Amino acid sequence: MGDGKSKHDVMRQKAAALHAVDARIFLESSLPHVLRKMTPAQIQQVQRIFDAAVVNPGIEEEANALYRRSAIGRVGNQVYRDPDTERRAYKVLGTMISVTEADKRIRLKYDALLEPDVFKPVTDNPDEAAYLKKVKATLEAKGVWLRIGQPWVRRPDDPSSRMISPQVFEAWLSLGPEGDAIPTKGGRIDREALLKTTVLGAGYYSEVDRGKVQKGLDRQITRLSLDIDEGIKEHNRLRARNRRAAPGVAEISDLVGGADLPDRDIWDFPEALVMKARQKKSGGNVLESQAYLVMAAVATRNAAQALATYAEKSEAGAAGVVTVLKIVKTVSEVAEVGLAITGVGGVALAGRRVAMSEVDQLAIKVAERHAARNPEIVADINKVRTILQPKGSVAGRVKAGTSSGTGSGWHKWP
Repeated sequence: MGDGKSKHDVMRQKAAALHAVDARIFLESSLPHVLRKMTPAQIQQVQRIFDAAVVNPGIEEEANALYRRSAIGRVGNQVYRDPDTERRAYKVLGTMISVTEADKRIRLKYDALLEPDVFKPVTDNPDEAAYLKKVKATLEAKGVWLRIGQPWVRRPDDPSSRMISPQVFEAWLSLGPEGDAIPTKGGRIDREALLKTTVLGAGYYSEVDRGKVQKGLDRQITRLSLDIDEGIKEHNRLRARNRRAAPGVAEISDLVGGADLPDRDIWDFPEALVMKARQKKSGGNVLESQAYLVMAAVATRNAAQALATYAEKSEAGAAGVVTVLKIVKTVSEVAEVGLAITGVGGVALAGRRVAMSEVDQLAIKVAERHAARNPEIVADINKVRTILQPKGSVAGRVKAGTSSGTGSGWHKWP
């Protein structure tokens, strides 16, 4: 340029005269945090998009007019053009600001946009920590991109129709150059923005909310709930048997066998622990859920053992003993699975079978880890300790042939 101005300066001046959108003002109003993290070259790239929107249509119109004027004759389908005028048309066309669709996608330094705690798990679920590492790797691979687009708007002269306006733009962030939008507030990427990104949110649901740990806990909690229901059903059957027996028959049978039917409320504590395990799981605190699950399994097993002892000694029938012992076996398996289910916490079962006395101690160990954070669990730990079986007792409460207050005996049922 003869006056020392570059082509860029001339076009920028021309675009400003045509009221092109100012890139800095636009980004400050839509994505201020992004603007502060962009390089001068990236901002200039956005400005070039805006300038092209107002400048290029006029240049294209001028070039087309010259090209039409270059036609000086026609023979059949052949058009003859004036070479000078045709060259002028192409020269004018060459002054257009070059902008491609690729220019409307700008890769940003994603880590500069992230909030400090964006990858910090909010639950103790190890699946969440593992998934957030995947999210970080995905961001590194695909990148965070600034996208510039032009939405359809109503025509000022005809509101019933729409148009693309050279002064109206929209900007958003996306995962990858053509990926899902990242719904940010001002361009700051926090946990909420990441998990509202469609593909990342869907992954969180499948790998965390419905991941291995949550599904494993859900299966064992459901399994234990069914076992408790089965135990209560058998307890009620034995209770009904005593009611139906001829006066003195059940009493003599139990006295001879040295049996005492435990009170129905031995199932209340396991039920309460299962409920807490379910509530903690729903809240995402799977390690506390695990602690309540294994404590509930220990409590359920001991309640079932107490009932099995009574059934055996009171001549309640082999079927009843088998039913209750099946429950004992199942809840023991639940305890073992529950201890290993998260794969963390220092409880290494390594796929081996463990003695139930070891399960008891591991259950207490797992629960004690959460005592400092959750004082409520301390009381439950102490209750579980009282029902762990000392030698020569049933469930640590009801010795054979006696009642310590937990068992009420057939004669105390209404």
